Amino acid sequence: MALVDLDHVRRFFGGGEDAQPSREIYRELLLMVLARATDADAYTHPVEVEVVKKTLEEMLEEPVASSDIRIAARSKLYEAAPLEKYIARMAPQLPKSERLAILNALITVLKADERVATSEVRYFNMVALAMELSFADVAGLSAD
Repeated sequence: MALVDLDHVRRFFGGGEDAQPSREIYRELLLMVLARATDADAYTHPVEVEVVKKTLEEMLEEPVASSDIRIAARSKLYEAAPLEKYIARMAPQLPKSERLAILNALITVLKADERVATSEVRYFNMVALAMELSFADVAGLSAD
């Protein structure tokens, strides 16, 4: 399956949501969150795209084209419904460890160009909240 085959996402935004295997939810959320992060500060820095590409290839163990990332980042789907709504609906179906892995990958992408803009901080906070992760979860704190 192509990385930018966003049929599940389109069905979600269009109202025809189907049950998905956890692996597909993880894959799509990872792609959508990281790709969109490249455009969170209104400037897609080439280093960010390369970091997303490398991160996706490592985490998904499959090749990824930079063009796929750019397509996902600027998808018209975001005009139909906010990414936050998609994340909030799909993320709770994943175990906390996978949601944290996505968030940690997001941190890597946001720091890729050696500066973090205010809009990128807002994007990070939106993703963390939509994924139902607490401040303690994000900080790596857990009760014994």
